[in-house]
Amino acid sequence: MRNLRKPVYYLFDMSWPEVRDALVTTKTAIIPTGSTEQHGPNGTLEVDTARAREFSIKLGERLYPKVIVTPPIQFGVSEHHINFPGTLTLKPDTFTQVCMDIAWSLHHHGIRKFVFVNGHGGNRPSLSTVINRIKYEMGDEALWVSPTALVEDIIREQVSSPIIGHACESEISQCLYLYPQCVKKDALEKGDIYPHIYETWHKLPIEQARYWDEITKNGALGDATKATYEFGEQCIETALDRLTEYLEDFIDDKTCLT
Repeated sequence: MRNLRKPVYYLFDMSWPEVRDALVTTKTAIIPTGSTEQHGPNGTLEVDTARAREFSIKLGERLYPKVIVTPPIQFGVSEHHINFPGTLTLKPDTFTQVCMDIAWSLHHHGIRKFVFVNGHGGNRPSLSTVINRIKYEMGDEALWVSPTALVEDIIREQVSSPIIGHACESEISQCLYLYPQCVKKDALEKGDIYPHIYETWHKLPIEQARYWDEITKNGALGDATKATYEFGEQCIETALDRLTEYLEDFIDDKTCLT
């Protein structure tokens, strides 16, 4: 059992009779989505999954007893990282179907609203497909959200590295706050990014398919040596504040989703 200071409905800590009783009043599920992929020398392959899981549990504490938190989907769409040893990936169609199967299972138990908390950028296109399929095929409400995206204003104000977003000071700071076990504190490195990437990264709104080792030699962006627990706490707690307010309305049918 988790040593939780606050109550939360987390499926891996519950028996089926406890779930049955919770479902009498709980119709919303929080589903963490992560990956098993390289994060340079700065983090373990659990980084994205750990961030999504631990954030979701904190969110579940805030929204208790209105939500149930599922175990994380720990494999994501990580084909772009596959040249770094240890990375495991699902094809986009596979990831999408896993999400749909989980949603179907929860729907069978009476869940009618789904919140995917995503910790990995490669999952984003598939998650957009998932929430639309849940809406239009199952008739249920669904959304996905990235905790980091909720605090981009704070990150822009405090991070000076020109290219961030993976194994960087923002991501590793969040890990230091949420789950420090996945940070390699004695091996933190600045991202070894190829010079030509700096020249084109923000120049035009163009998305180009690349393997990650075509972008950075060590698998990292930004500068994780600047990561701090305090910055991670600021990002995570602010993201929780902003998302909790929205989800309270989502759960109570006060949001208008398009």
